[in-house]
Amino acid sequence: MKKQELYMSALALGILAGCGEINTNKSLKTSEDSFSYVSGYETSQRMKQNGIDAIDFGSFIKGLKDGFAKDSGYDIKQEMMGKVYQDYAQGVQSKKIKLLQKATNDFLAKLSKEPGVSPLASKGFYKEVKKGSGGIPQAYDTITCYFVIKNSKGKVFQNNRKENKPFVGNIASLNLPPLEESFQKTASGGTFEVYISNTEFPSLAKMAGTFEDMYGITVLEVDLINVKPGKKPSAEELQYIPPPQP
Repeated sequence: MKKQELYMSALALGILAGCGEINTNKSLKTSEDSFSYVSGYETSQRMKQNGIDAIDFGSFIKGLKDGFAKDSGYDIKQEMMGKVYQDYAQGVQSKKIKLLQKATNDFLAKLSKEPGVSPLASKGFYKEVKKGSGGIPQAYDTITCYFVIKNSKGKVFQNNRKENKPFVGNIASLNLPPLEESFQKTASGGTFEVYISNTEFPSLAKMAGTFEDMYGITVLEVDLINVKPGKKPSAEELQYIPPPQP
């Protein structure tokens, strides 16, 4: 954890703890109350993003009080604190990662046996939901589509169908091979789903909302509305490197 985050963690519960008994049932009446509540919430979210979802509050508050009241004489030597924190966090994360990876592999193994599901050469699984009747796009065609991005439990990260803002762009520019391959298996007017392990694609792991999602699955549900034929660049165009800007 960064020093600034450690400071905010201490500040958050330090304000709550003060020097007396903590009242976790008080109403939020002042701006200080609200700030303290938000700081506590944000601290918990940062910990959860690092895979830590439980803590011994007694020891935590003792560390807070000692940190505010003392300049030395802590229960753990200052030079050892970083290692203590790192060792514990890595131990918790390692156990969780193994469980999450197993759950992901089990999910995909079960999914692969479902009717209409096929593996993708670019890694992932494709499922046709609704058959289209138009043209099937190629890599350099422009597509118009609606999409929903969610995890395997149904939590939605993005939904441009609900926003009524269809995506319009070139397939080759998507930079997500399983999605590009899935488009090239779907006729215009059709709907498909693609299931991708986040650990295989760092860009999806970065988008994931939680520590669990980082090692989970992203599901993209896509309505292919329209296909506009494009032109594949020539070999010369593909090899062309623009001159540096002055």
